[in-house]
Amino acid sequence: MQTATAPRPVDRLPSTGRLATDAQAAFTGDALHHVRMLSCGHLIDGVVLFLFALSGTVHWVPAAAYAVMGLLIRTFWTVVFRNGWTLGAKDPQLPMTLSLSHQVLRLTGMALMPPLNALFLLNLFVVFAWLALRATPRQTVASWAVTCLGAGLVLAMSGITLQLPDANTVERTLSWLFVSLALCQSIWIGLPNGTMTATLQNRADQLAALAEKAAHLAHHDELTGLLNRRSVLATLASEQKQAERTDQELTVVLIDLDHFKSLNETLGHAAGDRVLKLFARTVQQLARTTDYLGRYSGEAFLAVLTDTGVHDARIPTQRFREALKARGWDNVAIGLDVTFSCGLASHRAGESPEELLSRADDALRQAKRDGRDCTRSA
Repeated sequence: MQTATAPRPVDRLPSTGRLATDAQAAFTGDALHHVRMLSCGHLIDGVVLFLFALSGTVHWVPAAAYAVMGLLIRTFWTVVFRNGWTLGAKDPQLPMTLSLSHQVLRLTGMALMPPLNALFLLNLFVVFAWLALRATPRQTVASWAVTCLGAGLVLAMSGITLQLPDANTVERTLSWLFVSLALCQSIWIGLPNGTMTATLQNRADQLAALAEKAAHLAHHDELTGLLNRRSVLATLASEQKQAERTDQELTVVLIDLDHFKSLNETLGHAAGDRVLKLFARTVQQLARTTDYLGRYSGEAFLAVLTDTGVHDARIPTQRFREALKARGWDNVAIGLDVTFSCGLASHRAGESPEELLSRADDALRQAKRDGRDCTRSA
């Protein structure tokens, strides 16, 4: 007879190696996305610089050198991130170092092509827009200080003041194009942040809704929507103390649906649940806003009637009984008739919730002995 082979640990649980691989793949994809985003700006710059070279504003050699440097930077960071060489760093995506390489590239462009220095300086905003979304405030400020110092040195060494090429229509058009594309890149870099903000807001709304639902379920019965046993008992204890302080009357009504066990066995638990929900809805609609209703046990309910004595408490219970008979139950089962027995007990000075409920339970038992579908008091 062939024996079953025990499953290897790797068959039962994901290995830590596979989890690490998945995390590394996610990091690599995100890091390479950042590299592509910044490198796309270099590509746009290269196209416009080529047009400036054709117009004679700058020589094609520094324009080509700028493009080659951008390609080398992209290749370098692609190799670094693909091989996971930064995974041991505190921030493996190295936002400060990555942005610094791109800032150096722009400053080099300023030095190689002085007539375009104002455009390259403006283009630094693209890098800082990316950096501000991913680095810490301290890193961003440090990067800003280094770049401003570098730009000042380049301008001092070149001996040319900040200027936009505008000697003719072509240069003015290309300058406008360069500025427009730089602004477009800044917006494009910020788009993921806007999407992330919307996503986070959506998650926050969902969490708030879940928290609200959890808070509701902590105090309410999930099936009927009434207070659960713990909450209605806590309410009873609080109202008893209030009645003691104000010397007002307080009555509890312990309600039990008649023959509910038989209903469950005959029609099924789904029908029983529907009866419980309809009963709770009917009683809740007729109750006063100052009264409290809760599910005490399976088919038993507890009503706490404030500022109400035993005699007056019979009025709402009779109103509940008449409403149940008037609504009809054919939508649950043809010919079904739902009735209840209930016991009333009015609070006595110094009485505990347990003692008050015990008297109400005695009255409820008496109602059942008297044939059910009636109200008794203790």
